[in-house]
Amino acid sequence: MFDGVDVRVGRQRIGVGVRIGAGSVIVADELVLRDGVVIEAGCDLRAARIELAEGVQVGAGCRVLAADGFTAGAGTRMDAAADVVCRELTVGAGTYIGPRWQVGAGASMEEHSTVTVGDGCQIAPDVTLNPTEPITIGNDVGISPQVTIFTHGYHSGHAVRQGHQVAFAGVSVEDAVWLGFRCTVLPGVTIGAGTVVAATATVTASLPPGVLAAGVPAKVKRRLEPQALDAAARRTAVEDLVGRWLERLAYKGLHVTPAGPEGLWRVRGEDGQQRQIRLTAAGGPLHVEVEGLAGTAVFDFGEPLSIVGDLDAVGHDLRDFCRRSTWLFPYPVNSTGIVPRRFARLLT
Repeated sequence: MFDGVDVRVGRQRIGVGVRIGAGSVIVADELVLRDGVVIEAGCDLRAARIELAEGVQVGAGCRVLAADGFTAGAGTRMDAAADVVCRELTVGAGTYIGPRWQVGAGASMEEHSTVTVGDGCQIAPDVTLNPTEPITIGNDVGISPQVTIFTHGYHSGHAVRQGHQVAFAGVSVEDAVWLGFRCTVLPGVTIGAGTVVAATATVTASLPPGVLAAGVPAKVKRRLEPQALDAAARRTAVEDLVGRWLERLAYKGLHVTPAGPEGLWRVRGEDGQQRQIRLTAAGGPLHVEVEGLAGTAVFDFGEPLSIVGDLDAVGHDLRDFCRRSTWLFPYPVNSTGIVPRRFARLLT
């Protein structure tokens, strides 16, 4: 079925439209790849049980050694060159894991070496987890580049027999936490829901929910008190969002005709195909309609955020821009932006 792929399984179930890249190796007692799963070239997945839900993508050169199973929810993407060693890895739906994710970094084949990542998380490149003990990451968590999370700490030159301590304790990062660039989380820490940890901080003790913490060691600087936008301010924010996105489409090589009195933008790609973008009239539901090649997709900026319809390349570009602006629209697969023309010509 898959040229140049080594698959050794006791049982298997492979859905429609599954793709496995050349040079990949899969070893599993049971293999479940649901519709639309993509495993790119050169991957090595050796879980006792592998179950990837609809639309999961595993980037080129990823390696996952998980003795009791590797499961990922619908639409999740693990980007290139991940290197995972743990007893069990569970990733929720709609999560993005950036390149060079390292899970291991120590004794990570032990009884308690489990990693759980929730739904809708965004994990940047070069993040390292040390799951000697369990690491639990909640839903909608943001982890910046070069963050490290440790569950085991010691140094052979500071032995227990000399009165020093060895740390073996799990870490819990609760829902909607944001871990800033190059921060470090040490064993036994719980970071409360909605807390922000500033760049380069070292978290040595648990933090309460809904605070900003910074420093070495990290200390609470202030409470975070979010205030929801009223209807007028929300509409203004969406209009600004769409305007900035259309400016970027023009930079990427698409022809954008500004909206007239009817509130309709027209976008034409290099393929000559024309899409229409419409923001609903004032007083109506706060919708952005993208009439594209896949039909009309409606971005509903109410609560909760939602998308109705299928996205084409322009629709995915809008969703990706929304994500980077913290409007996180659920959708069955991760979205990527359109590559600007000046870059695209160098990649062909």
